[in-house]
Amino acid sequence: MFKYLKFSLAPISLILSILFASLGDYYIWYFFIGFSAFILIGDIIFGEDNSVHEYNYPSILNFMLYLNLPLLVILILVMINVIDSQSTSSFIGYCLTIGLMLGGFGVNVGHELTHRKNKKFDMFFGNWLQALCWDNVFAIEHVYGHHKQVGLREDGATARRNEGIFYFMFRSTFNEYKNAYQIEKNRLNRKKKSFFNKDNKFIVGISRSIIISLLIFFIGSTTALYCYLISAFISKILLETINYVEHYGLVRVEGRPVRPRHSWNSNTLISSAFTFNLTRHSSHHEKAHLPYWKLKPYNDAPKMPFGYLATFFIALLFPWLYRSIMAKKLKDWDENYASESEKQLLANTQF
Repeated sequence: MFKYLKFSLAPISLILSILFASLGDYYIWYFFIGFSAFILIGDIIFGEDNSVHEYNYPSILNFMLYLNLPLLVILILVMINVIDSQSTSSFIGYCLTIGLMLGGFGVNVGHELTHRKNKKFDMFFGNWLQALCWDNVFAIEHVYGHHKQVGLREDGATARRNEGIFYFMFRSTFNEYKNAYQIEKNRLNRKKKSFFNKDNKFIVGISRSIIISLLIFFIGSTTALYCYLISAFISKILLETINYVEHYGLVRVEGRPVRPRHSWNSNTLISSAFTFNLTRHSSHHEKAHLPYWKLKPYNDAPKMPFGYLATFFIALLFPWLYRSIMAKKLKDWDENYASESEKQLLANTQF
């Protein structure tokens, strides 16, 4: 039963965040610090999870995903109800907490669901989760762009060697919007449809985020809108930091298939449970159509230096230290993982 229950950590965390958010004052900080510490320390204490299970009830695992949308909406509604009476410190706490919840359980779960391109129910939940985070174009570019171009120099979501994280965030975001626009324009052209129509996923996605923002403003206040928009911005920082560490410095020869070696993998139990196995990133990029519970741990894939959240904090707060740590990891990758053609590419190209 534990193999099912471990994936309930995300909705349980959201329920707890709603409870603490409803209490106001410094309680929101208690949750933020406790939640972050639990993952950081939990990854160390509980170690890796390399298990591979058969699941006879996938509907339970899907239900764990669907729960995140209504729970995030409730969290935002609670914020709207209490935010006007909060101190500046508590306001910051709400922004950080909701930003972390949107990034961890909005963008990430939306990412999982929008990979299921032929399932309308899943796409509905996935797209609205992305809309909550003001990042619907991610669902377009990530699926139809990044997964085809991962490891190539032109891929906006693959961080280059020694690239600063803040420059990467700008480059990745710019390319995300540019590529999503072009991908959707090309799709509509093939169907002989105008770019400006109701089937345009690029426009529809942004429109959903605008509608959500307007609703927050009209049922709440300017302060509530500011809190929500800052939270969405924080979730974007979280997403781009995760993008940064997932493929940092890795290369692939154009035209060659994507292999497990083209992603930094992590199998820590707590991070894996909270992120619905996003940590098994090598398996995800090898077979993007697989649902999260079928991803393999791939112990022989290149590994992140720490758990997901620890690696995230180091990369974001101490980028010089992260690049120093990864210089050693990349040296090992060059010697033990790179193919001969990739070694040649590295020798002839500035990455």
